Amino acid sequence: MIKGIQVQNFRGIKKCIIKNLDQVNILVGKNSAGKSTILEAVYLASAWAQPLDKLRLESKLDYVISRRMNRGSWKNTRRILWHNMNTSQNIEISLAIGKEQLKFLLTDSSEKAVHLVSSTTLRPARLETPLEEPEEKTTLQQYKIFLENVALLDSNLPHYMEKLEKQIWPLLLAERLDKILVSMIKEAYEPQAEGLTYMPLGDEYSLALQLADTTVRVDDLGGGAKNAVIYTAVLLTLKNTAVLMEEPEIHQHPAGLATLLNFVLKIAKQNNLQLIITTHSIELIKILQRLVKEHELPIRIFHLERTPKGIIEVRELEEIDIQVMENLR
Repeated sequence: MIKGIQVQNFRGIKKCIIKNLDQVNILVGKNSAGKSTILEAVYLASAWAQPLDKLRLESKLDYVISRRMNRGSWKNTRRILWHNMNTSQNIEISLAIGKEQLKFLLTDSSEKAVHLVSSTTLRPARLETPLEEPEEKTTLQQYKIFLENVALLDSNLPHYMEKLEKQIWPLLLAERLDKILVSMIKEAYEPQAEGLTYMPLGDEYSLALQLADTTVRVDDLGGGAKNAVIYTAVLLTLKNTAVLMEEPEIHQHPAGLATLLNFVLKIAKQNNLQLIITTHSIELIKILQRLVKEHELPIRIFHLERTPKGIIEVRELEEIDIQVMENLR
């Protein structure tokens, strides 16, 4: 589990330190406060363990550049990742995982790679050479497994539906986890849902929802239902890692959001997933505060505010702070 995050010289962040993360974490703040950038920083650090995004089947470095405006690549526009596009200083991302403090660097180089440069227990020189001690191998391998499976769930994910179907659907069917998806859809979005299948359409097949009287492609569902299907499906395939969720309230009716978050927390507890969630929604915070008690999960809420110089001021919110925010609506 990630207990702390430090970021320097990345996008709008000159420096940011977040401590005391737990299993369920919410990041709140105004637009441009740095919430999404924190998610991207963890996502980039995971590229050290696995450079390829397993959901989107593309380079993580390329995706973090292109995802906001759907253009650019590491080769041509990597400078946009640096604070004020000043590439004279490296991007630094440090993650406190367990008892380790892992420091990663991103340099302005044609080499598309994230480098691990320091560790609490492993000397820097040892990071660049084969590890021979069994304890060193075990320790580093644990962190690699945790980081290589880190998933970023954002509003762009539905655009990768065809790739997701081919990768995730076989895993779900193998253990009949599709039943959980159907029960979630039936509870929150479509009471007549009976099952999921593949529907032929021309020369292709697409995932479709079977109803009592018809069958509807998942592509053609409302935005909230479609996002819920994708997020739940991805979560069901993950274990022992971190999931980065960017504004899951998008397109969601409060009732649907409550059902989705209930399933998210249930899966997180069963599969030992750490959640780091960004939001602008007081409703989401209130729902999560209620649900974590039912699922007996710890929760932390952090308020981020960025100074004109790019320093992110972080304050952990107490329940009374949330009530004040609610009263100001």
